[in-house]
Amino acid sequence: MNKNTLYLFSKVAAVMMGFYIVSCGSQNQSPGVEYMPDMYRTPALEPYSGNSNYADSMEARKPAEGSIARGYLPYGIPNTTEGYEMAGTLLKNPLPSSEQVLADGKVIYTKYCGHCHGVEGAGDGPTVTAGGHPPPPAYNSASLKNLPEGKMFHTITYGKNLMGSHSSQLNIEERWTVIRYVQTLQNPEGDAKPEATSDSTAAEASTMSDETAMNN
Repeated sequence: MNKNTLYLFSKVAAVMMGFYIVSCGSQNQSPGVEYMPDMYRTPALEPYSGNSNYADSMEARKPAEGSIARGYLPYGIPNTTEGYEMAGTLLKNPLPSSEQVLADGKVIYTKYCGHCHGVEGAGDGPTVTAGGHPPPPAYNSASLKNLPEGKMFHTITYGKNLMGSHSSQLNIEERWTVIRYVQTLQNPEGDAKPEATSDSTAAEASTMSDETAMNN
């Protein structure tokens, strides 16, 4: 090894030793000297404080056009008269009419429906009796007694006449659940009796629910 090479090697070793010594601090929380820290320590931005990376400085971004939220299934039937009739023909409740489903449906009905439709579905809820809302038809009336469950789902999703949409309040499973309970009010004499629920029935209902693109 000639003198020039040895001299260069010693210089490099001295520089490396210097970096090593400087990086060994006495403070436990200090990382010492970091090589290109911006590569792994990016500047933190406060939520909703503005973001200079975007031209409009908006921190909260809108979803990309045409994107679908995770766990969301678009409801493909249009909000038209034809769509209403189509829903009545195509849509079937994937949930069994079990005691548990009916109990859950009653809870949902009490929270979201009873104030207009009444406890027994007679259209005499407190909103109606207070005089602030025209009475809806009773569920066991001639016009609603045989209303298909698909049309009920369509109405809950979009709303109909004086009833507004409940798609933001009730997800797909909750809509089908409350429809099971409403069917008992359509037939108060007991035409819609609870069905025994087996593991296979529950699994089949879950599969059907996943396959039915009805969440809006």
